[in-house]
Amino acid sequence: MDKKLNFTKEELLNHQFGNSPYGYTPLEVDQFFDKVIEDYETLLAHNSNNVQGKDVEELASEILRLKKENESLKKELEEEKNKWKYMPKDHRYIHLDNYELLKRIGRLEMIIHEKLNINPDDIK
Repeated sequence: MDKKLNFTKEELLNHQFGNSPYGYTPLEVDQFFDKVIEDYETLLAHNSNNVQGKDVEELASEILRLKKENESLKKELEEEKNKWKYMPKDHRYIHLDNYELLKRIGRLEMIIHEKLNINPDDIK
């Protein structure tokens, strides 16, 4: 960017207008907004120059590369969907079933330890 901006973000946020008997001074407000407009024009010119400065062939090859990558990802997604096609619909509950089984095994072990009068901490 060749031209320096008039304001930073903080300056815009913290700007205070002087008071007059009728509210704000119109000339002060107009001058402030004229500088804000200059900043907008500077930024717009800078952004449009950057886009126009890019090589069109480079952008076209990037689009082609992204299209190929998109097709590849679509194929990969379909392959993954096919892998899981036969998984039961309620597969999200399988881990809950395993947790319940572990709790049940733990309770059964405690019963065995009580019946045999064995302290589980002594088992190596």
